[in-house]
Formats: sequence, structure tokens, C-alpha cells
Amino acid sequence: MILGVNHITLSVPSLDQALEFYRDLLGFRQVAAMSWKADSDTARTAGRVTGLDPIAADAVHLRCANLVLEIFEFKGDGPRMQDPGRPVIDHGYTHICLAVTDIDVEYERLRKAGMAFIGAPVKLGPGLRTVYGRDPFGNVIELEEAKGRQVASQSALEAVRDRLFNAALGAVLLAIFLVFFLWQTPALWQGPLTTQEIDAYAAQLEQHAVLDRSEKTAFIERVRQWAAADDGRPVLLVNLMRYRQTLGELPPQIEFDGTPAEANAYYEGLVPPLALKRGEYPLIGGDAQATSLTASDAADANQWERVLVMRAPSRRAFIEFMADPAYGPTIPYKMAAMDVVLIPIDAEVVVPDLRWLVGGLLLVLFLFSNWRRTARKLRRASLEHSFGVKS
Repeated sequence: MILGVNHITLSVPSLDQALEFYRDLLGFRQVAAMSWKADSDTARTAGRVTGLDPIAADAVHLRCANLVLEIFEFKGDGPRMQDPGRPVIDHGYTHICLAVTDIDVEYERLRKAGMAFIGAPVKLGPGLRTVYGRDPFGNVIELEEAKGRQVASQSALEAVRDRLFNAALGAVLLAIFLVFFLWQTPALWQGPLTTQEIDAYAAQLEQHAVLDRSEKTAFIERVRQWAAADDGRPVLLVNLMRYRQTLGELPPQIEFDGTPAEANAYYEGLVPPLALKRGEYPLIGGDAQATSLTASDAADANQWERVLVMRAPSRRAFIEFMADPAYGPTIPYKMAAMDVVLIPIDAEVVVPDLRWLVGGLLLVLFLFSNWRRTARKLRRASLEHSFGVKS
């Protein structure tokens, strides 16, 4: 499919002088520039397109509204000066370029119809192919395909640059996602906890956890048993909490004057950086609205006042978080403020808030729809500008 006229080309003796006129005086906007030496691969490729011997050249693309003006300054003694006062019926411009969406289809269609071409389509760069031919009067017409081109007047170098930028951006974003995914899914690259690692973490907990001796010993033993069954998978930590009537006893080195709720709030303000460092973050959290709606015979089983569900990438990540020297001194604030039940569970079903999920999907649908409609409008506008017809 022919989209429309992409560019018209001039051959000039001085590119600087041409820029002074078209860019600086007339206000055309420079969008691309290129140059090559006579002994370069680019010169040889250009020779295959033009049918000329390899020659050095400098070139620019200038944009004016819906048209690109391509200006070449060919080096050496090959180019010949035309009569600057020639009448308009004499030859002047070197060629006109038509933007196409499938150069092979158009090339075959026009070749079979009798159009003479210099050769077959030639690849100039990533997603960029071109071929020169002549109309019945010998005027050169170029067919140019640039992947990603939305409108006929977009410079091919712009289209290639946009494609390379989008590809590079996509690769960077994909790399960031993969790194983040692997960080949050260590089971794909990291095995379960070993006995040596468990012993090392237990020693760190013994050294840094600020708890009563008997409580610390029982806590470390429970952590050991849990760590020994490590499967490397993510884990959810369900915190069931109940505020104490008065703030419990704090270690002598900690000075804090406040209510249990204030002590817990202080603790929850200190912990996030330490948790996020290991990829741990909260999924659900909030104060209880009422006591349990179902009855239980167990003492105090119906009286939880705050619930928090954290996600950790693995048991290793959570144990490493608890064994952190910076985390140990924060524990007394929580334990003095609340009775806590901490239950690790498998992260089998984790569904985000459906409001955000549905809203995000609808936003993606809206943006995609607008992108498609805008692309169609740009293509239609290109055809109208290029051929003066309504599509």
C-alpha cells in the first residue's frame, strides 16, 4: 500500500548554504542528518540503490508540515552544476519518494505493470528498505518502506530511530521486570535453606533479637523448625494483634513514653525500610471493626484488634529480615504494645483489590482504543494531504 509522498530530494553543491536557506530562512525543521565516506559500506549500499559508483556524501532531512525535504551534498567531481537560471520546464529535483507499507508487494506490482527499476529493494538499516525506479519520462521515483512509520511524511530516519528507541526502552523495561520478578521469586534461582544457613541465622537471632531469654529460645526453635521445611516459595505472614491494656516493660536502654497504640505505630514506622530491603511488603492491613463474627471456645480467640498480612519472597528473606541487627532493637516496641500471633502460610491465592485490577484493565483498553483511533486518523490525514482525496 502506498501511504503518500514522503520526501523530495535535492542535490546541492553546499549543504551549509542549503541549510541557511531552507532551515534558517524558510523555517524547515531539521530532523535527521547522515554522512558517509566513499570507501564505506554505506556508500556501496547507496550505489546499489542509485546505480552509481560509491561516492562520499553528507545529507539532512528537513521537515515542513506534511513533507520531508532530503538534501544531499555529494563529494568529489561527479556532480554537475545545473543552470541556476534554467526555466521551470528543465530538470531539477533528483527524485520523489513514496512511502509504502509493503515494498515487495508494490515493487512486484509496479514492475509487472512496466515500471523500470534500477534493482531489487535494498535494506538500508533496521526496518528500512528502498528501491529506485523511473516513470515513463525518466524521472526517478523511490519506494521506501520504514517499519513503524505512522504517516507518509515521517522521515525514514525518524521512524528507524523511533523503532530503535522503542526496542531499547522495551528491552530495558523487560530487564527491569525480569530482575524484579526473579527478586520476588527466588525459588527459580535459589535453593531451600541449608542446615548451615539455618544455624547462621539462628546465631544472628540469638545475638540481635531483643527478647526475654526464655521467649527468645522458644522463638528461635520455632523459626528453626519452620526454616527446616523451606521450599523456597513465597510466604505470607499473617499477624493477628491485640493491644495490651497498658504498655509493657521495655528494656532499660529504651526510653518511650506513650500508649500501646503509639508504640506499635512507632514500630510500624521503623520496619518498612528493613522489610522492603528483602522484598517484603504488606498486602493487607488495618484495625478490626468488631470482634470475631464466629464464636470460639478458645480464650481470647475472638478479640483481635489489628490484622496485617505481609508477603515475603521466601522464608529465607523473612528470617534474614528478623535477624537483621537493625531490626532487633525494634521488637520490644511491638511486644510491649501487643499480644501477637504470627502465622506463616503458603502464598497460594493472592488476588489484588479487584477495583484496581478492573480499573487498570479498563485504562489499558481505553489507551489502546485511543492509540488505534489516533493511528487511523494520522494515516487518513496522510493520504488526504498526499493525494488530496478523502478516504
